[in-house]
Amino acid sequence: MSEWVVLCDERELASVERAIRTIDPAPDVEAVGTADALRRAVLEAAPGALGAVAGPVRGGVTDVNLAAAVARDGNARCVALAARGVSGSLRSRAARAGVDHVLDLDDLGGGPDVGAPRGDGGRLGGAPRSVPPPPPRRADALAAPGMPASEPTGDVAGRAPVIVVCSGRGGVGKTAVAAVAAARAAGWGMRVCALDLDLSCGNLYSCFGLPRGSDLARLADAPAVTPELLGHLCVPVTAELDVVGPCERPESSELAMAGTGELVRMLALERDLVVVDTSTTFTDAVAQVAQLADRLLVVSDGGPATTAALARTSGLAVRLGVARTRVARLDNRANPRERTNFLLGRAEVGLEAARVFRTFEGGAEVRDLLAEGRALELAELDSPFSESVGAVVAQVLAELGRLPGCDEAERLAGESTTRRRPGIFGRRREVR
Repeated sequence: MSEWVVLCDERELASVERAIRTIDPAPDVEAVGTADALRRAVLEAAPGALGAVAGPVRGGVTDVNLAAAVARDGNARCVALAARGVSGSLRSRAARAGVDHVLDLDDLGGGPDVGAPRGDGGRLGGAPRSVPPPPPRRADALAAPGMPASEPTGDVAGRAPVIVVCSGRGGVGKTAVAAVAAARAAGWGMRVCALDLDLSCGNLYSCFGLPRGSDLARLADAPAVTPELLGHLCVPVTAELDVVGPCERPESSELAMAGTGELVRMLALERDLVVVDTSTTFTDAVAQVAQLADRLLVVSDGGPATTAALARTSGLAVRLGVARTRVARLDNRANPRERTNFLLGRAEVGLEAARVFRTFEGGAEVRDLLAEGRALELAELDSPFSESVGAVVAQVLAELGRLPGCDEAERLAGESTTRRRPGIFGRRREVR
């Protein structure tokens, strides 16, 4: 007999027990009254000792978000979501969040059981069925200790692409690239969230003229990331563009780190594109989001120590479980008259076959407009920097099959920001 802990409406408890029997022949079920109690029961138990079921619950934390939070905690033997009228979208969302089973109570017949008998002082027992137990949860062997397993990517259907801009050095222009990339995509009609994960000292919000960002330390007080919480964290810039983060106080940055992966998962379900600006170093928050990235853009600017920074960053990403096919190199402030240095970083882990993008020098105009909070105006300029950033975003979206139906985006997807490596006897060919 295996043990389960359940949070659901009391009228649904008998139905939930019957649903559990479809995946476990002899469940020993105990009900709890709050989302916090469910998570605490799982976390305080021995690893793998308890299965957990969330839902149906009316009011408070949504069932799928609670199930996702329990799955992210990583201590449950199995996590299930119970609901009525289960849609394909809900199943897909639950699967992406790491939930093992979605139990459709309508498949069992009947409605909520008002006044259903409960035996054993709140524990429910029942005759076993000949159904095999749930498969064990698979851990990603490449994930670093304490980090969530890296999700398979390459197919972003059903959720927004996540583009993470990172670097092993400061001052290479990560924030400028992230701000203009988000603004260009929003100008194409995409619903975009620009997330600032430089939790202590980030200033992405100031690029858009906002007086402040949102306080990601609120993640520490929430049992799960809900649409309601997103409403508080998303600071609108335009109807299509929101900014989230960093932390209001630098000393509270550690409080936000544990919830950043769940935050990005939720944003990817609510938006068309998520662009993430990061800190110079790989904090726990950056590591979680790098594992979720559909493209990890490692930025350099050709300055001193460029190769070492590229090597450190890409190598760490691979050790965290990021597939090499998701890592790309971005040469910022490049001279359009110079050829790309393809040898730079080619021998480094994670960059052996990485696509190389270039964004071109924008000069004092870029610095001045960003300092004045005019990133939207900068994104609209017909300048080498803005156009090349737009081309990078368009080409990444095209590779992921998510290019919007917009003339400008389609034009930029065909622009060349890089070249292929030459063959032994061949000339360089434009990548289009």
